[in-house]
Amino acid sequence: MRKILVAITGVALLAIAGAWMTVAQAQAAGERFGLGTFTYQNRTFVGVVMRYPIEPQQIGGLVVELAPAARAANVTGIPNDLMSIVEQWGTVGPKVKQIVAQVGPALDARRPAYAHDFKAVDARAPFVPRLAFYGFSNYRPVPGTPPPAQARTVPPSMPGLWERAASDDRPQNPRLFMIPNTAEVFIGDGEPVINWHADRRKDYEYECELLGVVGKSMRRVPVDQVKNYMFGYTNTNDISDRQERTPDPIRQDWLVQKGWDSMKPVGPFVVPQEFVDPLNMPLKMTVAGTLVQDSNTNQAWHSMYEYAAYLSNMLTLPAGTVIGLGTPPGSHGGLGRHLIPGDTQVCSYQGLGTLTNTLIAEGAPRTTTSSR
Repeated sequence: MRKILVAITGVALLAIAGAWMTVAQAQAAGERFGLGTFTYQNRTFVGVVMRYPIEPQQIGGLVVELAPAARAANVTGIPNDLMSIVEQWGTVGPKVKQIVAQVGPALDARRPAYAHDFKAVDARAPFVPRLAFYGFSNYRPVPGTPPPAQARTVPPSMPGLWERAASDDRPQNPRLFMIPNTAEVFIGDGEPVINWHADRRKDYEYECELLGVVGKSMRRVPVDQVKNYMFGYTNTNDISDRQERTPDPIRQDWLVQKGWDSMKPVGPFVVPQEFVDPLNMPLKMTVAGTLVQDSNTNQAWHSMYEYAAYLSNMLTLPAGTVIGLGTPPGSHGGLGRHLIPGDTQVCSYQGLGTLTNTLIAEGAPRTTTSSR
């Protein structure tokens, strides 16, 4: 009997120790949060998003105004704009985490006046990026897709840009293009996407993508070290005009296809990289209520870390650079038609909130439309 009691006691102690270890690990990691730019009652501010659902296409949580929360926590030295916070994250990050740790219990007890329901605020574009690059043709086909008529060939390395390992049999090297980094191109959650010259240009299409945000200046950074240079991640919808230059004989033009005002919705907030696994993130995209994309970043040919390393071999990537991972199958005809004015598009990666934007014709009334 004594041996049985000793054994039971040992098991119980192990279970308690395991439970305490789990709690300690959770406390060490800190509470998940996002950072964004929001408007509430005609005031625009940097907000901390807390207690939000992590599953794609779910809306909720609380937005805590960062400035008054910092005052309540006796924390100083917090910039008033998100770009400056990104650039100074090495020193500002610990302060923001301190604020989150102190605000959390207050949210559970008596909510302070500087905390608002997420659905009650308007999300703006988090910031205007310093540089912007978006990937293309970066996802594997849906399983069961018939193989191409011609066998895929493995391209060679690109000297000075991308050195392939002998075992790398992927059918392509990283592919990216540049986007104009203006406040008119990069819009926020709920803002309308404009179908310019809607009577003559009718080939607009959606592309739900993961967007990485560089947190520290990068130059020739190896793939296995990129994680240490990333600030965080958010959603983006890489709107495309498939008409491009038609009927011009030179049809393809990345600027004409991707670079119009309002073509890059982003948000609704940015989640620090420590809470995100960009290598394994489920996503869902709906258009006019129809599920058109349902995939995972683990299906990408090249990861976010590889994209960033590749770009850093060419040029210095300053903090605030954004990198789109490309879009999975379901774009390029997944809806069965091109977008039409009135189509609401909802792009959502796990843990990053939900980005909602509606297409409207040029000249139509601009009303804010979001899933909130």
